Amino acid sequence: MISMPSRKSICAAVAVLLAAGGALADRHAADAVLVFAPGGDSVATVDEMALEQLSSNAKSNPASWISLEAYADDQGSRELNLALAQRRIDEVSHRLISLGFPANRIQCTSYGDEHMDGSDLPMRRVEIRIRPPQR
Repeated sequence: MISMPSRKSICAAVAVLLAAGGALADRHAADAVLVFAPGGDSVATVDEMALEQLSSNAKSNPASWISLEAYADDQGSRELNLALAQRRIDEVSHRLISLGFPANRIQCTSYGDEHMDGSDLPMRRVEIRIRPPQR
């Protein structure tokens, strides 16, 4: 006779699979999230210290690199949103470079509004992640 798994064991298995899927996606929480004003591409004064600390942390491991992902809200055309997201990334990467982080170790991706991830984060943002050395 074959026994059926309990509801509790099924839920536990699903939780493990979901956790493994997240790990396989290699996407960890952002080390910093910079939020921008509607239509704006300037880093807020309150975010300057966070960028300094983040740059310092990343520079402490000479082989690390930084990933920047920019998002815009859904107001306006796709082209305008992509251009705005790109200006935000350009501004953040320029700030990191001016703080001494090497430009060749910054990876940038602009999404505009088409890559909404269902998170509770504001749409007008740049997510910054310090990554270990690439293999």
